[in-house]
Amino acid sequence: MVERRDVINTSIWAAKTIAYVFVELVIAISIAFFLIHAMPGNPYQIILVSLLQKGIPYEQAKIMAAALAGYNPNVNPIVSWAGYMWNVFHGNLGYSLIYRAPVIKIIANAAPWTILLVAVSLTLAFVTGYLLGLYAAHKTGIVDTLINGSLSFFQSIPAYVLALILIIIFGVILKIAPIAGAYSSNVTPGFNAKFILDVMRHLALPLVTYYLLIFPGWVFGTRSLAISITNEDYVLVAKARGLPDKRILFSYIGKNALLPQLTALLYSYGLMFGSSIFIESTFAIPGLGYVLAIGSGSRDYLLTIGAFLIIIIAVILGNFIADVSYGLIDPRVRGV
Repeated sequence: MVERRDVINTSIWAAKTIAYVFVELVIAISIAFFLIHAMPGNPYQIILVSLLQKGIPYEQAKIMAAALAGYNPNVNPIVSWAGYMWNVFHGNLGYSLIYRAPVIKIIANAAPWTILLVAVSLTLAFVTGYLLGLYAAHKTGIVDTLINGSLSFFQSIPAYVLALILIIIFGVILKIAPIAGAYSSNVTPGFNAKFILDVMRHLALPLVTYYLLIFPGWVFGTRSLAISITNEDYVLVAKARGLPDKRILFSYIGKNALLPQLTALLYSYGLMFGSSIFIESTFAIPGLGYVLAIGSGSRDYLLTIGAFLIIIIAVILGNFIADVSYGLIDPRVRGV
């Protein structure tokens, strides 16, 4: 009877979580739709004028403009919204005037760069930040003060200043790392050693910048959790039993500090997509943030909103994965 109730509670929790995600997606897409309509000289009008200038008949140009824009403003707004919603769920985000290609194709080419930057920098920052945070919580006194002081200094440096310092030192003075682009123009993209090594050289500065910006947060977060856990009864009992400090640190304190940090990590993967705009724009990495910056700077509305929408969806899905993972690990979240 208890197992059946647990299954029912889990099913209800899963259904609610999926429903929330669907509602969030619909809201995000709707916001994108209304942003398109609110913009002066909306994409449909720009594309229509461009087609008419090429000598295409008006009626035919209207049909083509609606197809390229991904929506039709000449019909009822509700119908237009439904059509846009249908197109987005079927992968049609419109046509980019700058790249002269479907927006979804541009995003598909840009997304792997953002995923690579986010995954590598965030994972490294999490692992090293977690370990250093535990060490700082364990080593009180001068060691803890030095760690906190140095990381607080790094955290206080504005992102653009940190990026500029790294560019000047490693890119201009020492000349050991490229300062722009994802790979050299004379290297043919492909799964080969030459291309991979070239990409690693080009991504070194963006990854280090990303890492230094987020690393202190993981240290401070883990340290704070570890210090609060140190005063828990089960830790005090372990100390009273005379267990080794290393075992208490990793088996009792570190293990219990890990779950909240893992949950935060899953949330962060989605949120970091949004923060990729600065890094990719600064180092000219052709990811989603760079595409978003190019689109907004050149008034390519459909490209801008398409990239924005994908970033929002990444945040929503990141939160969804975090909620599901936390619910699977901790039955109390599911009401079981």
